[in-house]
Amino acid sequence: MTRDDLPAADDAVAALAAALAAQDVSALPMVRPAADAQADLTEIFAGMDGIVPAVTAGPIAYEATDDVAVATLTMDYPLGVDGWTYTTEARFRYAGDQWRVDWEPTIVHPDLTPQTRLRHTRQEAKRAPINDREGIAIVEEGAMYEVGLDKGAVDQAEWETAAADLAALLKVDAAAYTRKVLANGPKAYVVAATMLQAEIPATITTVPGVLVREISAIIGPGGSFAAPLLGSVGAPTAEMIAESEGTLTELDRVGLSGLQSRYDEQLRGVPGIRIDAVARKSAAGASASPVPETTLFQQDPSVGTGITLTLDRDLQSKAEEILSGQAGMAALVVLSVADGAVLAAAQSPAGGTYPHVTFGKYAPGSTFKAVSALAMLRSGMTPTSTVNCAPSLTVGSYTFGNYSGYPSSALGRIPLTTAFAQSCNTAFAAAASSITGEQLHAAAGSLGVGTDYDVGFTSNFGTVEPGNSIDRAASMIGQGQVTMSPLGMATVAASIAAGKTTLPWLVQGTQASPTAAPLSAAEAQGLRTMMEATVSSGTGRSLQGLMKGAKTGTAQWGETGKLQTSAWMIAYNDTYAVASFVEVGDSGGTTAAPLITALFR
Repeated sequence: MTRDDLPAADDAVAALAAALAAQDVSALPMVRPAADAQADLTEIFAGMDGIVPAVTAGPIAYEATDDVAVATLTMDYPLGVDGWTYTTEARFRYAGDQWRVDWEPTIVHPDLTPQTRLRHTRQEAKRAPINDREGIAIVEEGAMYEVGLDKGAVDQAEWETAAADLAALLKVDAAAYTRKVLANGPKAYVVAATMLQAEIPATITTVPGVLVREISAIIGPGGSFAAPLLGSVGAPTAEMIAESEGTLTELDRVGLSGLQSRYDEQLRGVPGIRIDAVARKSAAGASASPVPETTLFQQDPSVGTGITLTLDRDLQSKAEEILSGQAGMAALVVLSVADGAVLAAAQSPAGGTYPHVTFGKYAPGSTFKAVSALAMLRSGMTPTSTVNCAPSLTVGSYTFGNYSGYPSSALGRIPLTTAFAQSCNTAFAAAASSITGEQLHAAAGSLGVGTDYDVGFTSNFGTVEPGNSIDRAASMIGQGQVTMSPLGMATVAASIAAGKTTLPWLVQGTQASPTAAPLSAAEAQGLRTMMEATVSSGTGRSLQGLMKGAKTGTAQWGETGKLQTSAWMIAYNDTYAVASFVEVGDSGGTTAAPLITALFR
């Protein structure tokens, strides 16, 4: 309560709280020079790495006999998991018709003295591994070694020769490394390469000034192994730091993409954080006895929790090896028929680290006839129903035709199974007249696609939303507005093979449940009949002995007059469901199928 003979100190206390949060008390009315208080505040926070508290003004008590007000301040630092909050007291004296701050270090923290300051230290948590299906780490934190030249330990006349010799031993660009060495300061440590201990040649000890320094790094199997799935780790962006509310600093490493990003909080663990009251530099030199350090806040580091994937390391490696020779974008996805587990999801080097294999959006071409066939079965057809495979079909203003080389023996009135196995476009496009867009979308859903699901990793299950009659006819053959990822088409194959709606999953403990109408046993059997005919007598004959059922596909894309063709193949046997995709190819049978053959033979 305010003394009757003095004005309230609320404004003065609020001004101090704001000034402390802004780290500038130089303009506040003070009992002693404000410049001294500002210098003291700057010294106190010099070792805090820019971390400052939010300050809230609390209750004010007024002393009965002196012109003194004592305010409670709450200091709230964005530190660690739970933050660091405590209260302090600030004294004000009423003099010269205003309240003046009676500055003391205890305003910042009760345990500070004129000889001590705050110091922040941070110990990064050990990042947890990402494991394969056998529980063996694919990527984990471990020791790496920087190998470079310590210029301060070498005579200037030897810098250039030493740099060239070290570069030759490490098999790095000698000219570029020498320029880097010469461009740095006379005492600089210039890193030439970062490598595993076993990779460091023993003969580097012959190079004057060589220095090997151990560092902590995220170590994987090397190269681009599953890079679009796993993602990368690095320093957080400024935006990430701002959004973290104090849990991240520029010193941290975080997941920036892929699984490393999706499960970053779990993998990263909790860093070790300490705030100590330590001697000021001037106090340490002037005092006869050292000022003891006092820990004011501590959060112990903890190792993150790893995740285990369904990936089959050998299958993934083989798929990547096969795709390494592809000039353009190509992908292979392998799912377990038993439960939809992702065993491999690989893409060619042209895809970079963007997850085209699981998130790409491509016209699926005739592989989508597996979905269309389900819609046709639900409309009352059977695998033996007769359809008309005409040489061409006009819908509205657009004329559909069959692919070049379509067998003339499979034209005319033929069974649905033959139309499917030989991939007759006109028969399927004609069926659009009796199948609505909603029915086609529902059929896609029963095969696991056309509906977004969060399956625990970056994925795209395609778009199936045909519009007008032309678009609906085009959608029946996987053109028009229909798009799919290689993962999505592998999902279709897995659902048919399993006889139920199957969704892929990659991270153990993270599986989604389908929301679409279930696939019936009769429907699944009908689809398998047609898929198996494709292998036995249709466009998928090259997979005989490897796969039981399949569907080829080609899709045109690009500008009118400059159209290019994508090649697809989806297939299954008792164990695996697979999708093969080549963005620029010839046909499913000649371009995409050989990738499956190479993978499983």
